[in-house]
Amino acid sequence: MFPSLTDTFGVVQLEALAGGTPVAAFPVMGPLDVIADHPVGALDKDLRSACIRALGMSRETCRSFALERSWENSARQFIGNLSALQPEPFAAAGAPPGEPKRGARLIS
Repeated sequence: MFPSLTDTFGVVQLEALAGGTPVAAFPVMGPLDVIADHPVGALDKDLRSACIRALGMSRETCRSFALERSWENSARQFIGNLSALQPEPFAAAGAPPGEPKRGARLIS
C-alpha cells in the first residue's frame, strides 16, 4: 500500500513491484505516472478497495514490469530522447552544420 497523496514519484512503488508486490494507492500524481492502467496495481480513492483489487494481481507481471524500468533502461530512454534532438544540435549555436561549436561535446 502506498498511502501518500503528495509523493511526486514514489520509488517505493517500483521497489515493491520489483519484489513482485502489486501496488495499492490513491489515484494521484506519482502512482498515476507509475501504475497508470498497467495490471500491476490498483488506484482508488478508497485504499481498502485498492488493496483488495491488488491482492488478485499477478506477482510475476509486477516483477516483469519493474525490471523493464531499471536505471539502465531509464538511461537508454533518456539518451534516446536526447538523440532525437541531435540532428543539427550546434546549428543554433552558430557552428556550421556538421561541425560542433568549439568546446562542445557530442553525445555518444
